[in-house]
Amino acid sequence: MQGNRPGRARRKAHSRVLLVGLTPLLMEVLSGPLSGMAEVSAVPFPGDAFEQAVEDVQAELVLVDITYLDEALVRPLMLQRFAGSPVVLAFVSESGDAWFDDMKSKVSGRLTHVDAGRLMALIGRPNLTLVES
Repeated sequence: MQGNRPGRARRKAHSRVLLVGLTPLLMEVLSGPLSGMAEVSAVPFPGDAFEQAVEDVQAELVLVDITYLDEALVRPLMLQRFAGSPVVLAFVSESGDAWFDDMKSKVSGRLTHVDAGRLMALIGRPNLTLVES
């Protein structure tokens, strides 16, 4: 018998992740674990499919694989495309390099270790409730 974890189900129902241009290796490593925590969509980049997915998915986390893309070109394009939105952009590569840009809080930084849990923590909602006495 499997038990339900309400917190996990609630998180999956509300969190949306868009995987952009992932290589087969990163797709294998990240898509399964992320699917257990959020609604996940994958799309190639660049192209019409990417533009349509951005509009349809309304992701909170956009994970961009730059393994075979020029970071100096792709990152500014993504920053421009998502300017003014509350999305977190995460850029990863098979070499292990990774960084993020939180478009809402205007915070950027390097990720020293990339896994599904750490990526989801970038968009994590606090489990705190204000209690007035």
